[in-house]
Amino acid sequence: MIRGFRMLTMRPLYTFAADKTPATTQGKQQQAKPIQVYKDGQLITKNYLQLKKSQDIEGYVLTLVKNYYRTTNKSALTLDSELEQHGLDSLDSIELSMQIEEDLGYVISAETLPVLNKVRHYVNYIKQVEQYKVENNAAPLA
Repeated sequence: MIRGFRMLTMRPLYTFAADKTPATTQGKQQQAKPIQVYKDGQLITKNYLQLKKSQDIEGYVLTLVKNYYRTTNKSALTLDSELEQHGLDSLDSIELSMQIEEDLGYVISAETLPVLNKVRHYVNYIKQVEQYKVENNAAPLA
């Protein structure tokens, strides 16, 4: 028999703002609050990187993959490169996705991860999320 069992209260790791751009509601202008995250036991405020142009997105993803410590043959990396050609596997894909989530504030679902096999797949995913944000004035739900 277990004695002294207590329910632990957990604080959320992330508090998401609906959108990073100011929105108007009923004639009032509201400023979106920046994202707050816990890092090393302290609550820090973070503003996410915003990528709007196609060239910015492509450059960001290429730089991200080239700077990833397990990437091999970095000089031959292009948008059409497969991750396997550069020594990366599915676990590395998860780590790259987590870095994108941290930098851009996205939530990449587990169902999406298996299809992210090329550098261009990441670029296309970011473009789709940005397009959704423009059309709906909100980030997609996970």
